[in-house]
Formats: sequence, structure tokens, C-alpha cells
Amino acid sequence: MAAMTEQQKIELFERTPIPRAVVKMAVPTVASSLVMVLYSLADTYFVGILNDPVATAAVTLASPVLLAFNALNNLFGVGSSSLMSRSLGVKDYDTVRRTSALGFYCALFCSLLLSVGCTVLKTPAADPPGR
Repeated sequence: MAAMTEQQKIELFERTPIPRAVVKMAVPTVASSLVMVLYSLADTYFVGILNDPVATAAVTLASPVLLAFNALNNLFGVGSSSLMSRSLGVKDYDTVRRTSALGFYCALFCSLLLSVGCTVLKTPAADPPGR
């Protein structure tokens, strides 16, 4: 999808009726969430075909980590979008631009921090039998 021009953004956020603007912005978000669900289902299905309970358990145990990443990213996304919408209301586009960048980079930094923390602090749950 091509990036929106400045005029298209102004049209969408200032002149488009709210229900139509919400639908236009919500449909891609819902679609991406559905893709994540379908990916998870397909992943579990194909791992389940292996008929290995340990592999299926690993997929199941990895799901909360994925949810933690999504929750962390949503934390910054929802918080920054609130300030962005208020700034758009007063036509303070510089604050919108800075808030958008700050939300993105904070989410990226915290996700990297979480992934490094999970990697460094991981310990095996138990030694596998026969070792």
C-alpha cells in the first residue's frame, strides 16, 4: 500500500466523517490481527502433525511471549495515538510527528529489551531424560 500524502492525511483526519474514518483505519488493524491468529493456528496445526507432544507444548508456551510483545507495542501505540489525536485537533503537526516517532522507537527499544531479557534469563525447565 502506498504511503498517504499530506493532503490525504488531512482529508482523512479532518474532513472524513468519523464512522468512515474509523472503518478505513480499523480494517487493516483487524486484518493484521486475523493474520496473526491464522498464523498461530497454522503453526500449531503443522507442529501437531509431527505427533510430538514436546513440540506442541513448545508452540503453546511461546504464545504468551508473543502476546507480551504485542501488549508492549500496544502500550506505546495507544498512548501515543491519544496525544497524536489531540495534537491533530489543534493542528500541531510537529507534535504529531515527534509523538509518532517517540512511540515507535520506545516500542522498538522495549521489545528489544524484552527479547534480550528473555534470552539472557532463560533457563531450561528440566533436563531431558537420558542426558
